[in-house]
Amino acid sequence: MTFGKAAYRAFGGKVARLVVLVCWVTSAIAMVVYPLRAFAQPGEQAPDKKPDESAYQLHMTNGVKLFNSNDFTTAIAEFDAAYKTSPKASPLINQALCYRELKKYPKAVERLELALAKHSDTMTPEDKEASKKAIADMRALFAYVTIAITPEDAAIEIDGEAVSKLERAQAVAVSPGEHEVSGTKEGFLPASKKVSVASSDRVTVDLALAPARGTLRVIAAKPDTMIEIDGKSRTTGSWQGELPAGSVMVRAVGETGAGAVEIVAGKTVTIDLSKGSTVLPPLPTAVVPNGPRRGFYGHLNGAVLVPVKHPKIFADLDDAPSSGGYVGVRAGYRVHTYAAFEGMLEYGNVEGPANGAGDKTYSLSSIRIGPALRLMSPGELVKFVGTLGGGLAIHLMSYEDLDPATAPVLCVDGKNDCESNGVDFYVQTEVGVEIDFDHVLIGGGLALYLSGTKGMEDNPLDEENVRTTEVPKPYDNEVLPQIGPRVYIGYAFW
Repeated sequence: MTFGKAAYRAFGGKVARLVVLVCWVTSAIAMVVYPLRAFAQPGEQAPDKKPDESAYQLHMTNGVKLFNSNDFTTAIAEFDAAYKTSPKASPLINQALCYRELKKYPKAVERLELALAKHSDTMTPEDKEASKKAIADMRALFAYVTIAITPEDAAIEIDGEAVSKLERAQAVAVSPGEHEVSGTKEGFLPASKKVSVASSDRVTVDLALAPARGTLRVIAAKPDTMIEIDGKSRTTGSWQGELPAGSVMVRAVGETGAGAVEIVAGKTVTIDLSKGSTVLPPLPTAVVPNGPRRGFYGHLNGAVLVPVKHPKIFADLDDAPSSGGYVGVRAGYRVHTYAAFEGMLEYGNVEGPANGAGDKTYSLSSIRIGPALRLMSPGELVKFVGTLGGGLAIHLMSYEDLDPATAPVLCVDGKNDCESNGVDFYVQTEVGVEIDFDHVLIGGGLALYLSGTKGMEDNPLDEENVRTTEVPKPYDNEVLPQIGPRVYIGYAFW
């Protein structure tokens, strides 16, 4: 039996399958359809076959059994495995037979065209002619579907099989009958349509995917209340926008704590915290639970400080300008929307007076450490901040190049360079404004320090009751005020 006759009968339908079954049972020939004619029946493998040839025959034999059992889908997989083991026309033709039985004519034509294009050297002239005849017969049954989908980059499937970029650029060939066209894309709801076609039909399917997003509308009770969505500040007063479907965290800073709100695709959810509001249409309302805002924070800071008075030796020059500054670090924990506790460590230095005192100068260095209470307004992006704290200040006082006529009063040993050190208490307060850019804190304000000076006359005498270079009572034990602008930058975890 020649290939042409065998293939023709195979594509002919039930008669071909009956012939195949008879051939298989009787083993009169070594094939069911043409592609099997060159292979031994199961159990007749020659001992010198190579492993890949043995695997090829195994897949082909299993494919034929499945074909004869009408399990065409599984048979296609076996013939595909055979083709991967040994690429040639035979497995492709067998796959075409299976696709024809499944009424997937474009797939069957695709396999036959591949066999002719790449493996014609393994086909006889009769084989080629029969395949061309089968291709022409099945192409006459084609219908064509053009798909217009929105958005354009959405994935398209026909009957569960992906449509390639090349196919979607033109009409897609399908078999006669009913087909389901579907589209999917991340962030959109899937959509599908069914279309029924006959041979030679050309139809267009319009498919639009709806965004898998919903609208959230939030109205605060106060116009200056910051609205926060998923931890990010949006605006004050009221906010509306589209969000992906699912759960989001919503908070009206100072009015509510964070609460979960379910966004429904294609719908609007409203959170209205104002009483008696009639601006919005009757829409579903979500309730956000109350709760304070908490978390750790820290920042680096610096200030320019101006002393209000000079040591008593410069009392006649209190109007002379003098300045200094300090740097420090603060860290704390926000226990409530309005309050936090923090600790501070700072180092500062003041030099003076700047002029009018000849060559003599003084230097006051201070190391301050202590706790503070931080008070904040409920604003999210911008808020007012104030602190009140205190602790211990270590003062390191020194004089340089004193006038010899004055030095003996301060330095009994006759030296012109003197010092006075000590530990005192201090209090501190400041007011300012802070900006929070997604937890990055930037702020500034006016700081005031009031420090005691009594500790700076400690040990004015040595062991023999002789006054040393330490200067007693440089400020007559009075309070020393210092004032100036302060700036800082930090990070918050609330």
